Amino acid sequence: MLCQLGHITEAGIPHSWRSGGLLRSAIAKQPLIATIDPRTVAPYFILVALIHAASVATRFDLVAAKVPAAVQLAIMIGQAPLLVLSGYFEGRLAYGTEGSGLPRWMRIRSAPVKLAFTFAFVYIATVTLQTLHFKIGPIDPTPPLAFPPTQRALWFAMFTAGMFFPFYLAAAGGLIPVLRALTRPLHVLPEAVGAIVALGLGGALGVGIFALATKTSLGTFVDRLHAAVEADPQLSVGVTLGVTLVPTLLGLVLERRRN
Repeated sequence: MLCQLGHITEAGIPHSWRSGGLLRSAIAKQPLIATIDPRTVAPYFILVALIHAASVATRFDLVAAKVPAAVQLAIMIGQAPLLVLSGYFEGRLAYGTEGSGLPRWMRIRSAPVKLAFTFAFVYIATVTLQTLHFKIGPIDPTPPLAFPPTQRALWFAMFTAGMFFPFYLAAAGGLIPVLRALTRPLHVLPEAVGAIVALGLGGALGVGIFALATKTSLGTFVDRLHAAVEADPQLSVGVTLGVTLVPTLLGLVLERRRN
């Protein structure tokens, strides 16, 4: 539409358009992609990073033994919606043109963004490796049973915090580009609608991803979710909603401050 206007003389533009009213309205409806300063929504990504980091901590066996099964599943199911939501917000960030020729992992100029996506990746990797009993060389998220608690904690920390940079490279090189592509169509929607759709999309993907990560058939995994909700509906639903809706509301409020 704006390209067509470029070929029309001022005399050919209706007065109502020249006055700016309709033109501003049309521009306002264009998708706001890569227009937000990362500092504007930094509190959102800090909160999300803390949620993902706390979720990672629940995978430490000594902590996991004290967390109810319903909470473990609720935390697990909340990860993917939160991750897709973060992809929705991250796709609207403008990091500037400086360093555009650098590798992808160097273009993300926001520490909170890096922390949020990396801890999310660490959680998914930890669940997968613990379930499949895989190791990355000598690195294994599950410490030997013979180790005392302190040594077990250090072992787990080495896999998570100690492998932070490699996990960040994987998140920046693979995870973030996929999420940008996945959520890009949502930017044409109103902000709140796009965020809700991102949560729904993430929820659907999360069921499939974690069913696969835990070597569980989709039907069996869904049955486990139903059983967890029926066992303690307030706790399981409350944790899932807390993990997803609180960051959603914060992100939408912060986006409103972009101007």
